[in-house]
Amino acid sequence: MVSTYMLTPHLLTHFARPLRLIDRRIGLIEKWLKTPLSEDDEHSIRIACEESGKRRFGAYYHWYLQKKIVAEAVRDADRERFLGLMQSSDHTNYREVIDLLDSDQGLLIAIPHHAHYILSIAMLAEVLRPRRSVYLFYGNPESHPGNEVFDKLNDWFWGRNSNVAFAHDTPKGLATAMRQLKSGAAIFIMPDVFKDVNQTLSIPFCSRSLNVMLGTSILARKTGARVLPMISTPHGNGLGFKSEFGESFLVAQPSRGHPEIVEANDYRIVRRIFHFYEQFMSVQMLYWQNMRSHISRSHSFSRLSKDMVLRASELILSDPDVRSPEHVVDLRGFA
Repeated sequence: MVSTYMLTPHLLTHFARPLRLIDRRIGLIEKWLKTPLSEDDEHSIRIACEESGKRRFGAYYHWYLQKKIVAEAVRDADRERFLGLMQSSDHTNYREVIDLLDSDQGLLIAIPHHAHYILSIAMLAEVLRPRRSVYLFYGNPESHPGNEVFDKLNDWFWGRNSNVAFAHDTPKGLATAMRQLKSGAAIFIMPDVFKDVNQTLSIPFCSRSLNVMLGTSILARKTGARVLPMISTPHGNGLGFKSEFGESFLVAQPSRGHPEIVEANDYRIVRRIFHFYEQFMSVQMLYWQNMRSHISRSHSFSRLSKDMVLRASELILSDPDVRSPEHVVDLRGFA
């Protein structure tokens, strides 16, 4: 079978546009794309298509083909061809953040697994590496299947002496990331994944509840790095992409250092980052890597007003079990 990357990627995605007219599942296409789907998957994808303004199921096939092309470009390991593919697809206005990129302050770039995030990361790293050290901070591929793509990029696209390196999300990698941020490096982090759900908190996101870790805020707060929210968005009908940037900010250390106050501040920071993502992803859910698991969560985020919290506190404090003494000593035996 001829590799899809042997054809001009842009032409291939153009001629594959009829895929978007399909409105039913086709096993042969799923086998070719290597994306086996269940009935639950189909249900979630149809919802994602609807929320993304796509009328037919085939929009997912056409999008997944684009992901396949990028994956084959990475496997092809031809730096000039891959760089050419990215440059011809990139519609980002880097002038929006050029002053920030030229700063010598540590920069933590928070980007989710959305649209052509691999291309967005690689292109911004290319812009950054003549200016400062660049690191990609991500989960070890042994525990996060799919992340080997970044190991491969670091191997053949950048390599040694490129000013671009990686750090896995391990104790050693975390120490490296903190040290580099304090020294003024730029580090990419993807905050829409987690290793242990018990270490997450829930936030409202795209009409549902989403579990997130507070690591992005903690890392910025402990290193004094500036946070730059960033998201890759699709541009046009083919492989085009555009990186959108939010307003950068510092994470202040709360004046009162109680653990609960610090955690609450980190929570607000992470919600701020995801609020930026939501402006785009709420109408582009189809292009999020985690969209199937997110849509399958039928429950929405529970919101409590201040009055509800106060009323609940009053009920708890008025409970007889709460008001009763902890110890009762029977003194009758001493009479």
